[in-house]
Amino acid sequence: MKFGSTGTPAASRSSRRKPADGQAGFTLVEALVAMAVVVAFVGTLGPYLFHARRIMDNAEHRVAAQILLRTLLDAPFDRSQLAGATRGGELNGLRWRIVTAPMAIDAVSSTTGRQWKAYRVTASVAAGHGQIITAETIRLGEAGR
Repeated sequence: MKFGSTGTPAASRSSRRKPADGQAGFTLVEALVAMAVVVAFVGTLGPYLFHARRIMDNAEHRVAAQILLRTLLDAPFDRSQLAGATRGGELNGLRWRIVTAPMAIDAVSSTTGRQWKAYRVTASVAAGHGQIITAETIRLGEAGR
């Protein structure tokens, strides 16, 4: 039996030799496989990350549009000008519009005998990039006006 310089049999030593210059690294095949895994990962998750970023970019505009819409609906209004009124404007880059239309419901106040008419109030705010937020409510106005 032949012994190596370390005293172990030559057959039990590793058959892979270290490079003479002491350099170690990846082979070309290993590098290509790693790159293929990274490309597959990016290709799979890329559209989802792009969509999430677009949602976050538009979130500030949507929140501002919702606040403006709620403010428009909660603001005091002139009950005498509800019939077929349309108002609109722009505030901080947000376009808003309020449309009122009469409904087929009539009501009489039991205490004053006045006639009331129901009006559908539709408010919408354009939040940019074609996003429109809309809300509807019903308001009462005097029928004789």
